[in-house]
Formats: sequence, structure tokens, C-alpha cells
Amino acid sequence: MNKKKYTILSFFLSLTTIISFGQQQFKKSLHQSFKEANVITNGHTLTVSTGKYTRVWKLTPKGLLSQRINGINGTMNPIESVYNSDWNLEGILNPKLNGELISLTAHKANDEGFTSDHLKVTAEFEYKTQGLVLKYDIWAYPNATGIRTQIHLKKLANYSPPQTSETLARAEYFPIKTNDVETKLIGYYNDTQHRNKRETEILKEVTTTEKGDYNWASIIDIQSKDQGLMLVQESHKCVNQPGVHTGSFHVDETGLYASGLGISFENLSEEFQPLWAYWSVTYHGNEEERALALKQFDRLRYPIDPKRDIYIMANNWGSGASGDESRHASREENILLEIASQKDLGIDLQQVDDGWQGYHQYKKWDLVSQTTSKQFGTYDVYPEGWKNIRLAAKKSNIKLGLWAAWTIPGEDLLKQYHNGGFSSYKLDFANLKNYKTFHNFINKVRTFILATDHNVRVNWDVTENPARIGYFYGREYGNIYLENRKPINPINVLYHPYLVLRDAWQVSKYTNLNKFQVSIQNIDRVNKAASDAYLHNHAYSVAISLMGSPIFFQETRYYSEAARNEIKPLLDVYKKHRKAMYKGYVFPIGAKPDNNSWTGFQNYNPSSKVGYLTVFREINNKEIHQKITLRFLKNKEIKLTNLMTGEITQTAIDKKGNLNLSIENPIDFRFFKYEVL
Repeated sequence: MNKKKYTILSFFLSLTTIISFGQQQFKKSLHQSFKEANVITNGHTLTVSTGKYTRVWKLTPKGLLSQRINGINGTMNPIESVYNSDWNLEGILNPKLNGELISLTAHKANDEGFTSDHLKVTAEFEYKTQGLVLKYDIWAYPNATGIRTQIHLKKLANYSPPQTSETLARAEYFPIKTNDVETKLIGYYNDTQHRNKRETEILKEVTTTEKGDYNWASIIDIQSKDQGLMLVQESHKCVNQPGVHTGSFHVDETGLYASGLGISFENLSEEFQPLWAYWSVTYHGNEEERALALKQFDRLRYPIDPKRDIYIMANNWGSGASGDESRHASREENILLEIASQKDLGIDLQQVDDGWQGYHQYKKWDLVSQTTSKQFGTYDVYPEGWKNIRLAAKKSNIKLGLWAAWTIPGEDLLKQYHNGGFSSYKLDFANLKNYKTFHNFINKVRTFILATDHNVRVNWDVTENPARIGYFYGREYGNIYLENRKPINPINVLYHPYLVLRDAWQVSKYTNLNKFQVSIQNIDRVNKAASDAYLHNHAYSVAISLMGSPIFFQETRYYSEAARNEIKPLLDVYKKHRKAMYKGYVFPIGAKPDNNSWTGFQNYNPSSKVGYLTVFREINNKEIHQKITLRFLKNKEIKLTNLMTGEITQTAIDKKGNLNLSIENPIDFRFFKYEVL
């Protein structure tokens, strides 16, 4: 657009907006609070605050228009908007038509127990001429550094979609200065099944000072000096999988906005349908403050339930060289052996994988007594139903989990829950390629969990390229299973310790790692010709997973006695500290894992003086001594406890945050607790 024309247009739209604003007043005042969060209307202004984050909107003939956003330590530089509403629903809502605010409410909520308590503010607008009702939800968590917003739509009897659209869609918008800012784009890859090489990293980061459209990122971070604003799309988008109408982030002269609606007019119904939600998170300071602000909001959105979300899992699929072998491993005879093995090791939960329902049976979800396969002929599966493994698990104080394909009906999920007492489910093979398929699947899972009074968790995966859950969606229902890593074949999923460590290290940069399942494999059984896993030790392999949600993706009965003697003491120590670890936020420390580095994780809890470290000296590293830069501990004196030996040292962290450490041999690690003195 010509700059002169742009200036004239900006002035005209601003003048029009001012005139329109004068005619738009909230008819009823609203002043509601929950703990530090509050909402208040004043004339044509709506202000929502968490206590640390404040966002102000104006009521306009088109809807709500953002005016400014304040973090706890300052305001992102606002500019005058050229728009008249935060939203422009391309192809759904005619931008020329006005709407009427028909209700504005606020109350304490927790999304039926799926998120933390918050103040929920809801504004409803009716666009009568077109026959559309829009509901705008704002979730204000007390003391949070951000809020969550989401649009819902329903059509009335007279609804008709617009014939044309003049501008790009907007689902979220911030009129902020975008000159002289640094923009960082962040996204994660799915299809970990085929990203198991040095050159196929799981994380993509791009930093730029240019304006532009970015269609692959899940997070955009706009930073001006020491003030920053992150916008996160709560969707299943991945770098290499756009998913359903996830759109782009846009940075231009008008500010920052997101065009991903998640819906088109064909998906509208007489009931409210959700669009993608967005988190806006502010921070003040450097990179570590940005990461902490994001992780804290993530934890509020996807809280940890100590009774249901903290466990060490084993899944019997990951030892088989073929599908037949892995299904054969799901029979009762083998699961009874696994339960005994896991009791010995200190594992909490045995998940029964594919095979319990018969050979390759993905349409009829009944437990079978016998089945027939090409490799094993006819064999017993569960001749007495779940009774025997349920009794063995109860005696061993081990929980049970179950695998199923994503197409399993909700009533069958509930039937297996009642019959088998399963507490953790993995739903596999999903291909959430359109709006209806995606939300029908999510609603099935949500209904199932509610029917069990939140006593189950449903875990997802990002192992393949078809659209699944991604990294920023669905974690209120369970964890993300990160990757298949097996001992023999296929080669594309072969276990390489440093690659599993690298993936976890990169996932921990921008999410809470303890909502991701990190795989552990039996290194004695890994293909020696194609992986260096056999040169490592069992404790090292297990330690890689401890800052996440550990999963033994294998039949653990194959562990030797020597291997067990390495693993059991580590799990015993971990279980004594894991509740405290789950209260902390995990950050990557050291260098990126590449088989040559000192690397690891820091578990930091801003509400406690106690934190944890796992530090790894990789197989090809030549340095006995290393400085590891820690976060939030500059110029601090700490007491460092080696949790495996009990050795205690007192040491100073320097002004750059460096801790001096020594590990005499490569392929070794340290598991520390630290206490700030």
C-alpha cells in the first residue's frame, strides 16, 4: 500500500472509529473479581487484569478492539488501530455488518476441571442481519503473566456466508509498534517416526527484524528492548503439518495479528463451535524470563494433578521387531511377566498395547480370548478377560493402561475402563484432517474423561505426519508421547541415546517437559551395527527421561540382573524427589546434545529454594571439567547434593550463572538437588 494513502486511510479510519466509539457504551456495568484477577467496564472500555497482566478493549459497532496491553513491568508500545474489531472472520462474518453486544458476564471457572481456576469473562455479540452469534471468552488466571482468548460461533436460521472477503482473517490482534522490534518464531516438528537423524531436529527457531507472514510457527515473540509479548496458538499445528485452518502470524504496520480461525462457514451449526484459542503472554527481561513466563502460563493452562499425572510407565510394544511380535507381547501371559518385572524395577504403570483386541482388529473393540497371526499361529490372549492381570497389578501396586486406535467408540473406552480398571489410555493412528473429525475426536475423549470423574488420562502422540494433536493442544487430557524408539528395526526408529536426549532438550525450551513422555530403551538389545547405544549404560539411558514423563517403551523382562541393579537405585531416588520436581519448570542447560557435549536439564521452582539438575557428559566429549550456565542463580551460594552418592558440596555460582562441575568419564551423568543458601 502507498504510504501516503496508508496515512490518509489510517486517519479516516481512526476518525470513524472515534465517532463510532462515542455511540457504543456498555449498557450495564460489570465489576467482578476472583483473587487477583478482575474485570471492569467503564463507558465503552472493557479492562481485564490478572494482577500481573492487563488488557484493555473498546466496544465498537463491530465487536471488541484491543487498545493496550500492560505487563507487570511495563506496556508494549501501543499504536492507533486502523481496524474496528480484533476479529475479522474471513468467509464467515461479513466485515461490513455491525453486531450488537447481547450479554457480558464473568464468573469463576475451571473448564469442568480441565484447567486451573480462573476468572472467565464472556461477551456475546449478535450479527442479526447475517444470522450469526459470536461468543468471545477471556480466561484470566490470577497472578498470570498472560490471558487466554477464544472465539465461538453459532449460526441462526437466517445465516448466509459472505460472498467475498476484503481482508485477511484475524482471530487475535494487538495494535503494537512493530518497528525496531526483534521477532522470534518458534515451532516443533511432528513425524518423529522419520526425524531420527542428526540433521532432523525437532525444533525450528527463526529470529528476524523484518515484517512478514509466518505460517509454520506455533509461537511468535515480539521483543522491544526488555519488554516482550508472546502469542501462542493453541492448536495442533506443527512446522511440517499445518493442520486445520491454522493460518499464520502476521507482523506489519498495523501491529501483530493471527489469521488462524480453525473453522470455515461449512462447520457452523446451531450450537456454539470453537475456533483456535490464543495465549498472550508478557515478560520483562532476558531469554530466561521469557521462557519462565511461557512455562508458568502453560502450567496454569495444563496443570499437573499429582494423583493422576505423575507416574513411570512401561509399554510392551517397543521390543518387537515386527508388528506380530509386538501384538503377541500384549497377551495375558506376557503382561503377567511384565507386571512382576515392573514391580521389581519400581515402575508404576503397565500399558497394554495393540493385540488385546485380536490380530489387526481395529473395528471391533472386544477383548478376545484367542487370536491367530501369521507368525505365531493360534494363541491365547485373555481367556479369562482382564481378571488375572487386574488382580496381579493390584497385588503389585501397579496401575494399568491400555492402547487403542483413535476410532474406538467412546462406549468401548468406558467399557474397558470399568472392566479392566485402566487409568491411562493411548489413542493411536489419528488423522485429524478437518474440523469435524478433529472436534468429534476431542469431544469423545473429553466426554470419556468426564464419565470417569477425571480418573483417567488420554495420551496422544506426534510420531507421524498426519494431523494429530501437536504440542500446544490437548494436554489437559493427558501427555504427549514423543517418539517411538526401538532396539532392532525399523532403522528409522532405532534408539540413539543422544537423539532422544536432544529431542527432550529442545522440547524443554518452550514447553513443560513433564507433560511429554520420553522413551527409555534396553541398550543391551539395540542394533550394535547401527547405534552406539550399547556403549552406554542403563542408568544413563533412564536418566535422560527423568525431567520428563519416563516411559520404558519395551518389555522390561528382558533386562539382565546387572541392568536391573543399575536402574533400580536410580528410580528409587527419583521417586523420592519427583513430586517436588513436578512442581518445578524444566529448562535445557549446557550445549545442545550432539554426542560430543556437556548437556542436561535444570528444574527450577520460583516458589522454593530447592531445584534439581541432571547433567550429562556425552560419549565423545573429552573434557573432565566444565562450566554449566544455570538460570536464575547468578551470584548465589548453593548447597549441591549428589542424589546418587549423598555427597554434599557448597559452591558459588558466578555472576554469569556458571557452575563448575567435574565428571571423570564420558557416558556418565549427575543427578543433583541444589538448595540456595
